[in-house]
Amino acid sequence: MTQTLEIFQSIWGMERRRPDGREWPIEEQVDMLKDAGYDGMDLYSFVPEISRPAKRLLDRAGLACTACAFPKSVEGFQSDIDMALELEARHLNVIGQMYPMTVAEGADIVRRWLEMADRAGMPCTVETHRDCITTDMLYTLRLMAAVPEMKLCADLSHFVVAREFTWPVPTRDEHWIQQVLDRSAAFQGRVASREQVQVQIDFPRHRGWVGKFRQWWEDGMRKWRFREPEDATLNFLVELGPPPYAITDRDGWELSDRWQEGLAIKGWIEEIWSRLDAEGRASQD
Repeated sequence: MTQTLEIFQSIWGMERRRPDGREWPIEEQVDMLKDAGYDGMDLYSFVPEISRPAKRLLDRAGLACTACAFPKSVEGFQSDIDMALELEARHLNVIGQMYPMTVAEGADIVRRWLEMADRAGMPCTVETHRDCITTDMLYTLRLMAAVPEMKLCADLSHFVVAREFTWPVPTRDEHWIQQVLDRSAAFQGRVASREQVQVQIDFPRHRGWVGKFRQWWEDGMRKWRFREPEDATLNFLVELGPPPYAITDRDGWELSDRWQEGLAIKGWIEEIWSRLDAEGRASQD
């Protein structure tokens, strides 16, 4: 057995929200993903009227899915688990919209979520995200220490903006990010800057941040490969959000082509994985 990589695209990220109202039908979205070599799509656990039809199309195309949840209570998380099981999701990613004031309170919430998912047999990750239980990186680091079994889905763009990382990234902040990567079981692909959660990856002014995120993704993937068993599968989600995540001009047109940017990020991740694969084989010779 060998470790494998799966790269998914976000159903939210496939929204266009153009001034002309032109959207890709879900049938066209699934065809695009298959043709581009994606392994599947990230679906909503909380919007079954969208996710169920998408799941049927993914099945016909031979593609898989993951699921995301925004639980506002411990008890309410059960419906997300049930839907993720129905969708046969690879894993359920939690953006917990509960706001504990202490680490002890937050740890209790996360433990209960993880226990519920474990009882149901649904792999579960907790995403690093703004406006949720992991909003602040320092609180999240303390939460990680309090709940050793908690595995993260690393969307590092949120921490870069929320803590207004300076450039170049200080050693202190780099150390904190590396601690997050030590516990990350899945990753999301978006490049941020100190001021903006999603920047255009081919603009010269963003070159430094693009390089930093590529380094972090490689660091995280390398750590994951070292920790995980030989038959494990890593999930990387390309998630470039539509406006207002995507920056637009005054008339509402995006400044770049998100679909093409997503393909570029997908290519970077595949290149990193191939290189790490080659390094692993060379070390065994």
